[in-house]
Formats: sequence, C-alpha cells, structure tokens
Amino acid sequence: MGKETFKNVEGKLYGYFRDLNEISILEIECKGLEDQEESIKLDIKHCNVSVVPDMHMSPSFDERVQTSSTGESVAEKGIIREIEKLEDELEYVERKIRGNKKRIRQLKRNTDGLKKVLTIPPMSKEMMDFIIYKYKLNKSVDWIANKMYGGVRSTGYRRRREILKNIAQWADVYAHQ
Repeated sequence: MGKETFKNVEGKLYGYFRDLNEISILEIECKGLEDQEESIKLDIKHCNVSVVPDMHMSPSFDERVQTSSTGESVAEKGIIREIEKLEDELEYVERKIRGNKKRIRQLKRNTDGLKKVLTIPPMSKEMMDFIIYKYKLNKSVDWIANKMYGGVRSTGYRRRREILKNIAQWADVYAHQ
C-alpha cells in the first residue's frame, strides 16, 4: 500500500469518527431545542405571558380602561407584543432545528461509505479495538502496542498497516459496486 493511500485511509478514519461525534452532539442539541419548541408552543397556546404595568396603564381598577383608536387596551397591546416575541423565539428555534437536522443528514451521507467498510463484513474485535483506540480516542500506536500487544511496537505498527490495507481493499470493493 502506497504512502498516499495510507494517509488517505487514515484521514477518512479520523474524519469518520469526528463526524460521528458531531452527529451525537447535534442530536443532543436537537433534543434540547425540540423541548424548547414544545415549551414555547405551550406558552403561546395558553397565553402564558406577563405584562408589567407601566405608566400608560390605569393605576387602579376604579378608573376607566385606556383604549386606543383601534379599540385595543394598552394591556392587550402588551400581551400581543409578548406573544409576538414568543413567536419570534419559536421561529428561531425551529430554524436551528432544521439547520441541525440538515447537517446531521449531510454527516450521515459522509459516513455511510466507511460505515459499510467497518461493519460488512464484520471486522475482528482486535481490529475494531485498534481502530477505536487510534482513530476515535486518538491514542498513539505505542500506547496501543502497550495495551494490546505487550508493548511490542513493531506489532502495533504492522497491525495498523494491515488494518488500513484491509479497509482500503474493502472501500475499493464497495466503490465499484
């Protein structure tokens, strides 16, 4: 396997795990935003807003209700203004959810090819452990050699080359289907 192919496959593996991590983060963020969306919708539905009385409103109940030329009271205008703020917030949250879901779809499309290579046919546990340590957890080959091969560095480097060669071959097979 050439140096260029080696670097290319390694780059794809690093990118694959980075994309999976970003997908997880975005899905958690979407869940939080969807909870906010539901809360805002309930507040709008139940008119759950408060209007602080100000100097334009009647100071006591025995005075007349102030109205405008449109027939709305100052309090009604305040409530409408607060609901419009909630609607603006809802629009922002919905826009964020749509953006995150779009990004998740893009990332899933990016990871689909390598996902096939890593799962069909299934790799051995040793190969997957090596891949996870090296490309997901960013451990050094020396660290992996100590953990998996009794500290024999040459075995760690040889296994890395074998694993990357295997991935490159399967990627090539799937690319020509």
